[in-house]
Amino acid sequence: MGQLDSLLGAPHPPPPSKKRGLLLKALGLLGVAAVSGLIWFVVVPKETPTAPPAETPAPTGEFEFERSPQVPEALKDSQCAPHAYGETKVFLTATPCQQLTRGLFTTKTPDGKTVYTSVSVVRMKTTADASKLKELTSRDGTGNVNDLVKDGAVQVPGLRTLGNGGFAARLDDRDLIIIESDTVQHGADPGAHNALMKRVSEDAFRLVAELE
Repeated sequence: MGQLDSLLGAPHPPPPSKKRGLLLKALGLLGVAAVSGLIWFVVVPKETPTAPPAETPAPTGEFEFERSPQVPEALKDSQCAPHAYGETKVFLTATPCQQLTRGLFTTKTPDGKTVYTSVSVVRMKTTADASKLKELTSRDGTGNVNDLVKDGAVQVPGLRTLGNGGFAARLDDRDLIIIESDTVQHGADPGAHNALMKRVSEDAFRLVAELE
């Protein structure tokens, strides 16, 4: 039988050293594959769920304002002169604005009085015109753009105008923002009252965004 196998060329088992070599090669390939998989896991960035953009909080200030129910939406007009008086009216007649946007808000004083705050945005054709208007309205005795109480758009018993309280004005490119605030009853100290009303008006500049 052994002679027959030798004549037919029967395969001989590989020597032990060759078996060990094949085993080591197989183990080496498995190691390379494992290391490659680990590198891929570490290097390739993982997809993370995109968080929704955070909402921008509304700007806050010293006073809490509420929109007057008498003016639920901003009042807009393409003509400013009919809503002005004094030298300001003369100026706006000769130098027309592009748009007048106004709103009315209320807040409370520390002692509980209701403050009425009129926010007016006068958009001029140029920044130079807006600057001239600011210089004019900031001087005493030159008139102004009517607040909504003076204009008759809002009825507040005991008030005919907000012009006797606190005034503030600010330029924003071609826009002149004019704010006037007052209460029906003034305090015993006129100076302290006007200073408080001016603080209210200064704090109300952030309300312009609500008129858009």
